[in-house]
Amino acid sequence: MRPLLVPAFMLTALALAGCSIKQTVTPVALSPAQSPEICMIPAEGLRAGFNTTYTAQLRSKGFQTRQLPPGSPPASCALSTTYIGQWSWDLALYMSYADIQVFENGRQVGQAHYDSTSGGARMGKFINAENKIIEMTNQLFPAASYGSTQTSQ
Repeated sequence: MRPLLVPAFMLTALALAGCSIKQTVTPVALSPAQSPEICMIPAEGLRAGFNTTYTAQLRSKGFQTRQLPPGSPPASCALSTTYIGQWSWDLALYMSYADIQVFENGRQVGQAHYDSTSGGARMGKFINAENKIIEMTNQLFPAASYGSTQTSQ
């Protein structure tokens, strides 16, 4: 009986080792003369909470946001962002995938990517989606403010 435990344990360890959660971020590199307006292009069928959180974070960083329909080309505006979020069910509903891309004049200048679709039995996949979107946005746009600060006199 004991000889079977070692292979069973090794097989379980190998299976769990293949279960991973990945997050990569390439912070935006915007030209200095860039307008503080950013056009937002959500994926078709995106949950409202993702859009609300992401919009609020961009506004808190000084951006003026303009919503475009899903599928609009990123080159529609001088500065634009496309974003997708997917939810999965495994004992509970959780955000399993998110990808945010930023474009300047149609050229990608930053990306934040989160993927727990291979998370398997890892409990770390059950995240607070709002906090993850905020974290990704802050890593993607590391400066405190991107908008022009105008003072009225």
